[in-house]
Amino acid sequence: MRLELQMELLKPEIDIDYRRIIISYLKFALEHCEGGRFFEKFYKNRDNIVKDYCFSTVFSKPRFTKEKIYFDKNEMKIIFSCSDRNRTGLIFQTAFLSIQHMEFPLANGNHMILRKIIQKKEVLITEPVVYFQTMLGNGLCVREHNRETNRDTFITCEDKEFSEKTELIIKNQLQMAGFYKKQYEDIKVEPVDCKKIVVKHYGIFIDLTVGILKISGDMNALQYLYQSGAGSHHATGFGSLNVIRQGGKMNER
Repeated sequence: MRLELQMELLKPEIDIDYRRIIISYLKFALEHCEGGRFFEKFYKNRDNIVKDYCFSTVFSKPRFTKEKIYFDKNEMKIIFSCSDRNRTGLIFQTAFLSIQHMEFPLANGNHMILRKIIQKKEVLITEPVVYFQTMLGNGLCVREHNRETNRDTFITCEDKEFSEKTELIIKNQLQMAGFYKKQYEDIKVEPVDCKKIVVKHYGIFIDLTVGILKISGDMNALQYLYQSGAGSHHATGFGSLNVIRQGGKMNER
């Protein structure tokens, strides 16, 4: 399921570290849905569980400063995408409906209100080779965590080991999501037209890859990545993908 949440803001601005705000908003929605009975399914003591959703935030003509993002209208869009393998879409759609037209407070006297929910058409994956594009306002995060030093390293398309590390992260993601080994062992990732960007996330700067990626493998696994997001931190505002072509090569018509 893919939903477009049309948000109205009191002021046309938001903190540069806005993904943490959207995560708080998702929690806010779950807390107000059916007495909060679904909150634990996604958040409480479940940090090691792969969440089967992702989101991307779209602003109108954004202007970025060191602390904030300003836009030309008092509105923004949240594109929420998820797999329906565990009724995630139904749960979140119900949660969003439960808080529609409610004020959600932001910093500096600002607030945002969900005004409209639109269900977007999804693409059905029918080929074992798909050219994906990272969504606007998003990017692919590939994180390596060193347990001994407790430090993270972020791999991008500028690193020679990018494909290898990305494949490893995605295979682990699919394994934890319950896919069989034969469905994820042949996953291949190739950057086609990509670049590195840097964003602020929970107070630190992290490296991402944006652009076009060629991903091949089991079609059910590719469908899951398209719906749920791919890579590290995909449930915190990264890894959202659009399908731009299936099969063949980019220059084929």
